[in-house]
Amino acid sequence: MDGERIKVLLVEDDGDSRELLAELLEDDFEVTTASDGVAGLKAFEATHPDVVVTDESLPGMNGTELAQQVKEREPNARVVLVSGYAQVENADYCDAVLRKPIDVERLSRMVGELGDAARH
Repeated sequence: MDGERIKVLLVEDDGDSRELLAELLEDDFEVTTASDGVAGLKAFEATHPDVVVTDESLPGMNGTELAQQVKEREPNARVVLVSGYAQVENADYCDAVLRKPIDVERLSRMVGELGDAARH
């Protein structure tokens, strides 16, 4: 690893949740945010993050569709899907699925591990 912080893209349509999660993750990671799936894909292409953390229920493009687009563009990128649903269909492109409410310590640990894996 080159000493740079792991880059994370956080895609969440709820503004309060997005701001809070970003603030918590910024202690350990370089965080970029987007408010929907389409904006998330544009941000992914612009910033090339190591890990994408995305909500499943997003306007325009849901989290599993975003995950597929991310993996097609950068197979080494890692995707964490966050969902309030017990089962998520078509989560094949996701490296991990976390259920809401989010355990921030678990998410942070997961992002660190996946970010390291994305770089190797």
